[in-house]
Amino acid sequence: MSHMTYLEASVVGLIQGVTELFPVSSLGHNVLIPALAGGSWATDLNVAAGESPYLAFIVGLHVATALALLVYFWRDWVRIIGGFLSSLRDHRGRRLALDTADQKLAWMIILATIPVGLVGVEFEHAFRVLFGKPIRAAIFRVINGLILYAGEKFRTRASLRADEELAGEELADERELVGARTNSGGAVRASGQRAVRQMEVSLAARADERLAGAGYAEALIIGSSQVLAPGSAGMAS
Repeated sequence: MSHMTYLEASVVGLIQGVTELFPVSSLGHNVLIPALAGGSWATDLNVAAGESPYLAFIVGLHVATALALLVYFWRDWVRIIGGFLSSLRDHRGRRLALDTADQKLAWMIILATIPVGLVGVEFEHAFRVLFGKPIRAAIFRVINGLILYAGEKFRTRASLRADEELAGEELADERELVGARTNSGGAVRASGQRAVRQMEVSLAARADERLAGAGYAEALIIGSSQVLAPGSAGMAS
């Protein structure tokens, strides 16, 4: 049985960290890089092999990046989990309480996760074999790039206008936050630091409200579309 080297593990981890937050498949890149490197890399880092230790390593990396995001956004997750629990607690008969942005966002996340979770459990092996082949992964990378390019190139005027309005709101929020930090004088004063922290929490809550306004149908569409992202369904299991 082949084993990963420390260099291979470091490169794979770097790829995972860089690509995870972008609209590309980190798994796809981790399939292509070993194939391009060839030699022992192609042997050691073969995600399509039966009982592949490399696949387990990649799953571990996905868990690590998920934990890092949970830690960074822990305040947001506390609010969302609180919204989920309050929606159960304050239910009206058989209807959930979905009055606040946190309650809506919690159930939108759950709804969006269901399609990829079900497909991942049912078709994990098929997806792993399909997307674990370098040629197929490369083809899907090209298709993904064309979709991203077309989506940006042929956006509607309404979509562009909405982006401009959102950018204006975010710029105003950023200036407000910078102003709060400037007023605190940069000194380590409890009152100033609390004011900045409260401002950051307020901006995050406003962002969640905008996202919660998208609706449950959009959440389901996003979750279903995630099934088409190479590697996402396999990682869900």
